[in-house]
Amino acid sequence: MVRPEYKALPTPDKRTKNWKQLAQEAASEKNPQKLLAIIDELNAALEERENEIRGKLSRSPSPLAAQAEPIGRRLLFVDDEPNIRMTLPAVLQSHGFDVRSAASVAEALAEVKTHKFDVLLSDLNIDQENDGFTIVHAAREANPKCVTILLTGYPAFESAVQAIHDEVDDYIIKPAEIESLVSIVERKLLARHSSS
Repeated sequence: MVRPEYKALPTPDKRTKNWKQLAQEAASEKNPQKLLAIIDELNAALEERENEIRGKLSRSPSPLAAQAEPIGRRLLFVDDEPNIRMTLPAVLQSHGFDVRSAASVAEALAEVKTHKFDVLLSDLNIDQENDGFTIVHAAREANPKCVTILLTGYPAFESAVQAIHDEVDDYIIKPAEIESLVSIVERKLLARHSSS
């Protein structure tokens, strides 16, 4: 998995924009060089936010025990490739996730209508190019706190910008290292639960 390198964080008193403002700027910026600068600043802001959350969690004796309600682990996995659908859900289940799988957009939308999911892990291009965003919108409509992660073997600048604009929690390039993917899902879930 390709992960961006983070630049030094600006000092808090110099920082005027939060990650949401930066994401909105990135979604509307047309100049590629300005966009890359905004993305660097956004990555730094997100890393700072993650560090704040981790700092709060490390000060409590047991972050998971301190939660008012347990963190949900219901996950919808969507991919049109049968081999991936047979292997990745089993790995996720071994890490304590309650996984349901779908092979198409229609199957995924039916799952979203009948079950509440805490995490959506979906391929970006299922039946058509970028139709993973359709599932992201449906999952967020059904559960605004749902962590949404898109996987793609064909990363493109336009889809990455759309992911920022749609506030997708992560955009991961396939093939992804399994343990790293599980770690990302767990971190995003914990951060989402902590911020609510």
